Amino acid sequence: MAELKDTLPIYHQIKQIIREKILTNELKPDDRIPSEIEMAKLYGVSRMTVRNALNELVMEGYLYRVPGKGTFVARPRIERSFALLTGFMEDMRQKGLRPSSKLLSLKQIIPDSVLRKRLKLLPNEKVFEIVRLRYANEEPIVIQASYIPVFFCPGIESENLETSSLYDILEAKYQLVLDHAQQRLEATVADEKKAQLLGIKIGDPLLYIYRLSFLANGTPVEFVESWYRSDRYAFEVMLYKNLNLR
Repeated sequence: MAELKDTLPIYHQIKQIIREKILTNELKPDDRIPSEIEMAKLYGVSRMTVRNALNELVMEGYLYRVPGKGTFVARPRIERSFALLTGFMEDMRQKGLRPSSKLLSLKQIIPDSVLRKRLKLLPNEKVFEIVRLRYANEEPIVIQASYIPVFFCPGIESENLETSSLYDILEAKYQLVLDHAQQRLEATVADEKKAQLLGIKIGDPLLYIYRLSFLANGTPVEFVESWYRSDRYAFEVMLYKNLNLR
């Protein structure tokens, strides 16, 4: 029987033991962990105690359950900071991952009234709608739909948007240097199409993020919608009590 201490609740100690094994890679992604019965015998506790520990680890993203098969170690989430205005490809490379993209569609459309207002367009001005499925190490992570006024980047259809960064193209070819952005995150679920593209189930949770990016003079250039797999992607932000001290 594994030895537990008296200083912390037993379920919390079990949780810490499992989490430590995950963080030290003793338990690897997609490894099946012992059943509740096996762990109850190992630690000399009730199944309910073990279940409480596992439930918290599932909620925190360390484990996931497959009905009828057991509980498994979750793959680490890719964390994204709100601090820097960067694109997907740069984010992935900074984390040592290999980014790639699949272009799902690229066309000119007349935006609806909401998008037109965001991009400060006249009623008949068109935008490029660029929809891509983005991968990290060949695993689908996010569906992104970018909207850019056509007059900003004529001829962008000839660019390779699967292997090149959109932001790099905007800067190098069109001298559009993005300076800042407004971004919002919401919770949503996968519909049939998004579930199929991302390799998940209908109704699985997604992080829906939309961002409006500007030039230094305040001109809006791009509006992008992103649907991230919440099991593979997480966001973090640094908070300061007094910005004047930083």
